[in-house]
Amino acid sequence: MSANKYYYLGQSSLLNSLLFLERFAFYGLQTFTYSYLISETMNLYGDDANELLLTFASALLFARVFGGLIVDFLLGPKIAIIVSAALQILGILLFMKETLGMFYLGMFVFILGQCLFSPAILKSIGSVYSDRRQKMDGAMTLSIFAINLGAFLAPRAFRYLELAETFKSGFTSCIICFIIIIGLCFLIKKPTDSSEDIRANQDPDDYRDGNRVNEVIFLSILGLFVYWLFEQLLNRSMENFNYSGFRRSDDLGLLVVMIPALIPLVGYLIFGIIWNRVKFPPLLKIIIGFAAATISIFAAIITMSNSQTDEPTFMTAFLCLNFIGEILIVPIFLSFILQYSPKKLMATYSGIALSMYGFLSMFIGNKIYEGIGDGNYRITTIVAGIGFFFCTLTVLILFLLTRKKNDSSTHLDEF
Repeated sequence: MSANKYYYLGQSSLLNSLLFLERFAFYGLQTFTYSYLISETMNLYGDDANELLLTFASALLFARVFGGLIVDFLLGPKIAIIVSAALQILGILLFMKETLGMFYLGMFVFILGQCLFSPAILKSIGSVYSDRRQKMDGAMTLSIFAINLGAFLAPRAFRYLELAETFKSGFTSCIICFIIIIGLCFLIKKPTDSSEDIRANQDPDDYRDGNRVNEVIFLSILGLFVYWLFEQLLNRSMENFNYSGFRRSDDLGLLVVMIPALIPLVGYLIFGIIWNRVKFPPLLKIIIGFAAATISIFAAIITMSNSQTDEPTFMTAFLCLNFIGEILIVPIFLSFILQYSPKKLMATYSGIALSMYGFLSMFIGNKIYEGIGDGNYRITTIVAGIGFFFCTLTVLILFLLTRKKNDSSTHLDEF
């Protein structure tokens, strides 16, 4: 079997290109939207602009629940991606009308487009890899790499190429990205007959864990929520310190300054390649991920205690440990959801997962942080560490129970 057929490089690369372009346009838009709102054109106060953008971001995260339902029951993934890009173009055109009323309407239309995109892409990835489940972890990891690449390049490209020198040129650049997405959508192919035949010939118990399907999906969504809840607490604790040692100065080179952004970018690429070539129990990945997140708490506390938060060496160690936790948890849980979801509900479950992972965990995490108190960084960090530790124990117990059932010939697929 050829490498291209085995890894689905054609369709995977196409879907990842769509993710990259969408994120490039989104984060490019983000680089100058605040300036646009407080400019003489829109004439908003800074606090009002911040509140508006925060509401916009929260609505984007929450709306994916409804986007998943629309993808599954009305449009299908390919049409949904085209409609999503078209709606986002329309939203940007409304942004350019230079009135606050049109900006609000543009936000609504843009959110409608955004809520369709991620569930549709995830469903497409799940369909492509439906008969190669062991490759799903690598596929999801490389997809998140494409997202990180777009987020990494967009702010730098927009500033360096002066794409947002005038607001009109910035908006136009984003529109071009979405037009390219629409064009690329016509290259998306449905799963081949051979893939469907493989799935049809599989014993149902070999493909999914019988009655355990809903349990696996629920636990995966819950795992994403819990991880990001505690990660949100940790990020809030470290936000005043995280990048203080990486600010550009005469003593620090450009590469050192870019370390916080390069760690996830390079890491997702490397691990995506590894998971495509090396078979590794997914539950064991998650255990190691939560364990690494727990250890990162100790690294954070040590650096705080020794006043080393401004030292790039110490903070790099913390960021690396924290990232290992993320890369061994987030794509694996998303992979589980796609593997065990019925095909007709892939986008729905993906939308629920993304909303739980993004909106709900952020909302509850901020409430807990505010309840503990803004100045109690150490307490908040310890709470996050305890959460990660108990998650590690829980998944470890589940892994051991699963292995015991396997040894007793009670089949639980691929764990």
